[in-house]
Amino acid sequence: MSLIEPSTERPATEPGLISHGTDADHEETDAALLERIRARLLAAGDVPGATVGQLLSLADALASFDLGRFLLRHRGWNAYWTHRLVTYQPGTLPASSAEGLEYQLFEKLPTVLATRERFGIFRSQLQARMKPGTTAASVPCGLMGDLLLLDYSGLPDVRLIGVDLDPAALDGARALAEMRGLAGRVSLSHKDAWALNLRGSVDALASNGLNIYEPNDGRVTELYCAYREALRPGGTLVTSFLTPPPALSPASPWNMDAIDPKALSLQTMLFAKIIEAKWQTFRTHAQTLRQLQHAGFVNIRFIDDRARIFPTVIAQRPR
Repeated sequence: MSLIEPSTERPATEPGLISHGTDADHEETDAALLERIRARLLAAGDVPGATVGQLLSLADALASFDLGRFLLRHRGWNAYWTHRLVTYQPGTLPASSAEGLEYQLFEKLPTVLATRERFGIFRSQLQARMKPGTTAASVPCGLMGDLLLLDYSGLPDVRLIGVDLDPAALDGARALAEMRGLAGRVSLSHKDAWALNLRGSVDALASNGLNIYEPNDGRVTELYCAYREALRPGGTLVTSFLTPPPALSPASPWNMDAIDPKALSLQTMLFAKIIEAKWQTFRTHAQTLRQLQHAGFVNIRFIDDRARIFPTVIAQRPR
């Protein structure tokens, strides 16, 4: 059995999906979409660090491979592509493609490298909390790799819960659970993350990639409140957030010594100028600390990736 790949058709996305739902006409062809994006870029003209010609060439390059076409249309990541991104092993794409945009996207872009490192931190933190009889949840679960790729040998009676608003994500998680021999431990629910109704039944809850699409700080605090209510007293939240780049905030914590400036420039052109990515909601460590404290969490600590772009935060529901 293979993981569920995106359809070549363009079905309507689930209402309420803030990560990769589309507002445009779903009958718009890839060619028409590219022409619309090219027209927008032409109208805007040159931008700092890039000519309009460079931007047009990059848009054409994005349209030449599957992930690029998905990003142009959806302006965000779905479960399948997020899983591909974080589980990608550097060097997998052939060296002959080193100059190609797909190679640059998987191998070089700072935010991509940061979320792949974050995924490793998540797995390490979650693995350390797995004991016989543990109940763990992933919200939104996507393909649920944060839990399904852990080692459960010697851990009987572990229960895994996946919650997602995207039916395709749940299909992919179900397929991965079967591939991993964990289907009997997993329960999947089609729900909104703000309305979990798990009521203190979870020992560890993992959540990545939702707050970066939600600009309303109050809504994010409400999300953390929902997570607190899902956890048992003493239970642990493992979550993450995107920090602001230096160009947007003097409070940026980015470690520029760990960031390739050419790759950062390319990332800005792709995500901010061409794709107009939806995941442009940034928060500082201090903002996230306040939100989690307001939601009732204690013992809050941060684990930074090397570039300090996509920190992991560990928080506990009071006992």
